[in-house]
Amino acid sequence: MSDEILIAGLGTVGTSVALALRHAKLAVNLVGYDPDSKVSRAAVKAQVVDRAIGDLRDFPVDSDLCILSLQPAEMIPALERMKPKLGDGALVIGFGPVQSPVVAWCADQLPAGRAYVGAFLVEGASAVTDEAAPDPEHDRFSGGVMGLILPHGTPQTGIDVAASLARLLGATAFFLDPAELDSACATTEGLPIILTAALMNMSTSQPGWRDARRLTGRSFARATGLLADLNAKPAAEWLAMSGASLMAKLDALISELSEWRALLSSGDHAGIVRRMSTASDAHTAWLSARRKGDWEAEETSVAPPVQGPGILARMFGLGMRRGKKDRG
Repeated sequence: MSDEILIAGLGTVGTSVALALRHAKLAVNLVGYDPDSKVSRAAVKAQVVDRAIGDLRDFPVDSDLCILSLQPAEMIPALERMKPKLGDGALVIGFGPVQSPVVAWCADQLPAGRAYVGAFLVEGASAVTDEAAPDPEHDRFSGGVMGLILPHGTPQTGIDVAASLARLLGATAFFLDPAELDSACATTEGLPIILTAALMNMSTSQPGWRDARRLTGRSFARATGLLADLNAKPAAEWLAMSGASLMAKLDALISELSEWRALLSSGDHAGIVRRMSTASDAHTAWLSARRKGDWEAEETSVAPPVQGPGILARMFGLGMRRGKKDRG
């Protein structure tokens, strides 16, 4: 049993997972990797991880658990670099909003005895109204949900470890297939990015933008605020990977916009009121449910409850972490 867990990708999700493992006091050392070496060095300095590696080919041999939280376009290349060193029984948990191509690659390329579980984390109710950029915290996902993708043939141990990690993070785990997750994330993550970019591009390309920009206020700032937190290149790569799912959502959006255009063109005041009221009521209902977070009451395939860290504690033990001097 390896005494090290690899965490590749030290952004908000990866760092929060590392801090949660720290908080649980598992007797395990954390090995960190990030494409930006400065981020890796900062994580070591802040004691988020015990040590860092500069190349995924150097990750701990036979690590039983590897956690990937990289940009979607980086996931398969990362797995390709790690593949030769994945030992028998190794589990890779990959966090991300695009899972279908990753699951397909793993089904075709991962050697027998190695398993991949896809995952997507969503913060708890407090994050809904928090306009600040999310900070990594050990309880960042407490009260949230963790969608789990279990490819065909996933061993029970892999399922248990993933569900146990969700419990450790304070999130409710539930199961869905890759296409379902990709479609959902296209609506909740990808489409808002496209809408924001489209609004900004349309606005700035209009002849009257020079004067209109002086009249921009809170509404425009909030509607385009996503751009402030985005890195354009990885966001574009993610959108390209989600093409099929996003096109279906864009078609539905175009249909909705056409309805609005028809109402405005005809001057149908009552129709506009109905459309706006429908949207407002739907938003109120969604926000209320999101704040309550009682998703188990709905018809979802919720994972069975896991008490405490569960199998993670049995795998790695509880108590003081093993230091460098204790490694064999």
